[in-house]
Amino acid sequence: MLRYISFLLLFFTLNGAAQELTLKKGIVVDSLKVNDSISETFSLFLPKSYSNDTIWPVVFVFEPQGRGKSAAQLFSHGAEEQGYIIIASNNIVAKDSLLKNLEVANRMMITAFNFFPLDQNRIYTAGYAEGAEVASAIPAVVSNVQGVMAAGGSWLNRDLLKKVNRFSFIGISGYNDFRIYNLEEAVEFFRRNNHPASLYTFNGFHEWPGTQLISRALGSFTLQAIERGFKPGNPELVESLYQAELEEAERLRRTMQFYKSYEMLEFMEDKYALYNKKDELKSLQKELRRNTLYRQQKKEYNNALVLENWKKEEYSYYFEEDVALANFENIPWWSQQLVELKKYQDGKNMAEAEMAYRLQGFLASLTSSYYASLSQAGASIDPLIFTAVLQTIFDKQNPEGYKNIISLSARDGDYEMAMLYLEDLLKTGYKEMEALYDIPGTLDLKLSPEYNSLIKKYLGESKFYDL
Repeated sequence: MLRYISFLLLFFTLNGAAQELTLKKGIVVDSLKVNDSISETFSLFLPKSYSNDTIWPVVFVFEPQGRGKSAAQLFSHGAEEQGYIIIASNNIVAKDSLLKNLEVANRMMITAFNFFPLDQNRIYTAGYAEGAEVASAIPAVVSNVQGVMAAGGSWLNRDLLKKVNRFSFIGISGYNDFRIYNLEEAVEFFRRNNHPASLYTFNGFHEWPGTQLISRALGSFTLQAIERGFKPGNPELVESLYQAELEEAERLRRTMQFYKSYEMLEFMEDKYALYNKKDELKSLQKELRRNTLYRQQKKEYNNALVLENWKKEEYSYYFEEDVALANFENIPWWSQQLVELKKYQDGKNMAEAEMAYRLQGFLASLTSSYYASLSQAGASIDPLIFTAVLQTIFDKQNPEGYKNIISLSARDGDYEMAMLYLEDLLKTGYKEMEALYDIPGTLDLKLSPEYNSLIKKYLGESKFYDL
């Protein structure tokens, strides 16, 4: 049960704190305390029309790098237009467990329920990457969540989510992000289990989308609230949302992205099915189908999809076989796969370029997950080193593969290989000197003049020896 409080000009004190906070409408206010007994904080956006005399829909936002203010700002445009409160945690940590992050989310949500007049029928969650996992797990423990917006990741426990109340799921992914595979799987799962579900895509990688796409996704929640009777009908707002999406479809057409423009118009046809937009959208689709470039792009995307599915199966099969055998002789073949993917990425065929970026991300993720599983299972050193070497091939800027090889080689007494990969890591621009002295199994190595000399060569200083 929500406790409603009265405050003049939006002055209030959180959880009885002595410090009085002034909350301004129409801008993001950062670093508001969850309560005085802990250091956790959140960012808040209240629309200019906000008043505590009525109840308000809320979106709880979870960003895994503690950037609640930045995340709230991304949502502020749509929140102002459509009338949402945005509350974004500053304390979701990517490396923490899902359970620990859920506890952080729970504390923030309790504070919000206690001190804001929130509409119990319009509670939404949103997040990016690990924050998206938090956002999509909350409906399993909070029964009245009406919608989840998951960007660049999601949490999918089929047994638990089959039992929860019906809610809307929106996945968001960059075309170049391999995590789109998981989001497509999540959307399909929710649709099969009678949850409204859709996937929004944008030209990009593993990142937050822009404010316009977030506003469009937020619009889906708004339309569904109107359709379910949780929000009064608002023809002007609906038309504004529709026109904004129509402008984006037109932008895609003007930039020669005919296939993506067509896909968006198809998506809008379903989204605005109750608002007499079908004829206009069908006419625009018909016009695109007449375009030769549209037909060419459609063929390219269909061909790329077939190739992508085949490549994923091929990579999964050979990877499992090579890891089991620690087949070091096959490493050149894997390196060649990356060369071929790079050619696609640099080519003019957009469908193939996006496919290649997704496949490279898929391979990088596959090696990381295999390495973690092998480590937990206590596997022998050869499969571990083989997998770590592939980590450095598929994601040259990720330091974990290099550090894994340094650790394994040092433990095995192969200091030459450890030094080789230390230099390869430093060549990537890695600057975390303290972390280089915390690599497990390197006690003797990190005390050596050679190790310290190499670090000093690239970083200008070393921890041991005045060389």
